[in-house]
Amino acid sequence: MSNFRALQPAPMDQEPTPQPQSRPILTSKPKRTVTLGACVACRKRKSKCDGNRPVCTCCAQKDTQCVYELGPNEKPSQAMKRKNEEMQGELSNLRQLYDFLRLRPAHEAMEILKRIRANSPDVPPSQHIQELADFVRQGDLLIQQPLHTPPLSNPDRDPTHPVTLPSLRQALDSPGALEPCNLLYPSMYPMGLDGPATQRRRHTHGLSARTDSQSSLPRPTSIEAILQTPSTAAADDLAADPRLGFVSNWTRVTDDTGFLAHLFTIWTEREYVYYHFLDREAFLADLSCGRSDFCSELLVNIVLASACFHSSAVKDRNKPFSENSIQTSFYYEARRLWDLEEGRDCLTKVQAGMILYLVLAKYGRDRDGQKFLLEACITAQNLGLFDHESPHHSTTPSHISVDRWRRARAVTAWAVHNFQLSMSITYSFPVVIKNLPAVPIPYHDVEPLFRSECALHIILLDCVSIIQDNEYTNPRDTRSADRIEACYSRLRSWWYSRPTSLDADKYPSQVHLLCAMQYNVNVVKLFRPVLDREAYSEQAAPYIDRARTAISASLREIRRLVSLHDTHHGWSNAITFVIHGITVASFGTLDEMSHNNPILPQPENDERYQGLFTCLRALTVLLSYSYYAQPIFRLLTQKCAALGVRLPAEVQGALDYCTSEGWTKKAAELVSSQYIADTRSVAKDTESARMDAVISRWESLSLEDKKAWAARKGKDRAGV
Repeated sequence: MSNFRALQPAPMDQEPTPQPQSRPILTSKPKRTVTLGACVACRKRKSKCDGNRPVCTCCAQKDTQCVYELGPNEKPSQAMKRKNEEMQGELSNLRQLYDFLRLRPAHEAMEILKRIRANSPDVPPSQHIQELADFVRQGDLLIQQPLHTPPLSNPDRDPTHPVTLPSLRQALDSPGALEPCNLLYPSMYPMGLDGPATQRRRHTHGLSARTDSQSSLPRPTSIEAILQTPSTAAADDLAADPRLGFVSNWTRVTDDTGFLAHLFTIWTEREYVYYHFLDREAFLADLSCGRSDFCSELLVNIVLASACFHSSAVKDRNKPFSENSIQTSFYYEARRLWDLEEGRDCLTKVQAGMILYLVLAKYGRDRDGQKFLLEACITAQNLGLFDHESPHHSTTPSHISVDRWRRARAVTAWAVHNFQLSMSITYSFPVVIKNLPAVPIPYHDVEPLFRSECALHIILLDCVSIIQDNEYTNPRDTRSADRIEACYSRLRSWWYSRPTSLDADKYPSQVHLLCAMQYNVNVVKLFRPVLDREAYSEQAAPYIDRARTAISASLREIRRLVSLHDTHHGWSNAITFVIHGITVASFGTLDEMSHNNPILPQPENDERYQGLFTCLRALTVLLSYSYYAQPIFRLLTQKCAALGVRLPAEVQGALDYCTSEGWTKKAAELVSSQYIADTRSVAKDTESARMDAVISRWESLSLEDKKAWAARKGKDRAGV
């Protein structure tokens, strides 16, 4: 350290030596004013806009129109946020207008349509939409009702006394206006309650802390599943019918009101619309007011369990009794409440029994669900719905209107009659109730579909003995042929006398297409036993040809309807009962092809091949949310392989899953079904043709059988 000189502090009195300037100091220029938002014309010309308002300097010099998209001192990000809020508000208004046109009576909807068509060219579209939405929310089109009574359904309204309602704000300011029974009308939700639709709570992956069940979006199985996600369904459903906001009072599984309203809405659209289990207006009125004449915890929970099949927001909906699915929680809660109803006869128990059967049937356990359907039928008979009513059952409770009480009983009576008869024909078990309801068909000028289906099931009650009993289908017996022709004539007469509004070609809704399929399915089932008999005589040959012609025409029509359904709706949100029509068409087509040309395959551009492949593709989507479609799909593909029909490549993934060893073992444990998919096997042994017997044979396949099946799948992939 001695080799270095010590550093000394600088003297304090010395000033720093000035450095010579190498260049002169430049005079700073004033900063250019930055314009937050240029006008439209300057942006197009790529000119510098000074932002002067109302006309910038550049536009004034060039004598062009000066328009600003941004407000004064508004940043682009702020403008984008403002535009987004404006679009959200306009979207909310459009949704309310749509709900009004969809749900309100025709004369009210026509009044709105007239106002839309009378749009003045001087009024901007957004302003006109806002005015229409305000007009609807004010209630100027609605019919006055007493504020102390729940909203009545359309049949109960008196159209001869239309008056103007007070404004919605005036009604909300009155005492007790927010009580469930005092809601002005079911189709419009007051905006002041919880903000616009876009700001309401959305259903997310987590549900209530009361249950371990979790809800999540499964992996989409098709493009339809992607397009039909229920991201905004909760708010829209509550806006359409605010009475659904009270459904959480009837279940302990979850209190997510938006999600529960979503489930009830899709249940109405994809299940109730076809089966019509109950009087919906009476049910919703009691649900919102807390009464239990037409609503119960049992009924609500089993409806929610059944609705879960149709919602992609439900996890593991195609896995029977999955611990990860909220559907399982709804089902077990309904079972607990069902046990508590033992010994009690009421309309809601009848309705819940039918839906319990349907839920188990979707899981392939219709044999287990038989006891619930039987109990529902017994309860209906105890209530006097199928016999001359006793004074006890004919007495209307004092707090219920006579019309509502009678309509609810009539709807339940005809619903259980139609449902048990339809399930008897579908699953091949004896009819439980063999007489018609003691009450007339409800509804006079509304619900044409339900009235039409009631008329159909009156005919089917006479046809079921022919469909299920071979002694009536002997083609050598002229009396048997006459009975079949008489039933067929009645079916055709009913079909061609239906209202035009139910025409599936003019109005191809899912329910209309399903009803058309079922009509043709009934024709196939009526004539099928004639072909299934092994011993024929020359005398019977003409009638056998007649039966084959009728079946062929109906199968061709079902294939056409399946193609229409595929084109218009896809399969990701189908009414699950459509599986029956697809099954009948598929197996019937294979039988028809093998009979006409035993040497397969035929050209793939043949109409029957195209229809069969459409059915197979439909099942690959349906099995993603309906478990029972899986064993049907496997049985159908096995028959295709046995006949040498090459399967389309897009079904191979589902086929590999449904033929795996793990799936086969689990299916044998889960399925308990009386369903007969391949009806041609009934003539040999009915019991061995039922689905649970078929699946039990899959599990016991020998090693050689499994190798042969694998080899067949390999050939199909290779295009052999």
